[in-house]
Amino acid sequence: MRTPSPKASFRLRTYSREAIRVHSGGTKGSGKSSRGSSSPKNSKPGDVVRQSGIYEVVHDGEHRAAHEVVMIAGDAFPNCETCDQNVRFRLVRTAPYIFQDQDFEEDDK
Repeated sequence: MRTPSPKASFRLRTYSREAIRVHSGGTKGSGKSSRGSSSPKNSKPGDVVRQSGIYEVVHDGEHRAAHEVVMIAGDAFPNCETCDQNVRFRLVRTAPYIFQDQDFEEDDK
């Protein structure tokens, strides 16, 4: 598990396709909503992302309205630079990372 730096949520991260496959274990998302699932309703900074997808981010205080982000399975949810640990993440919809999709994976040579 990677532990993001405080600024991790504001940097564009790039990975090779192979690194993504190895890191993720090749798990493919179903595209289903999180409603009715057995996964926790909210995640907090430091928790491991269990499913790649679109997450709603709800901040403590009024410094920023709720917004949506894409998180990749295996990463850790980051702290907010302003509200630190008082930020929560809620899975809106699972969505596989494009290079985890069988039609876009590269063959190992």
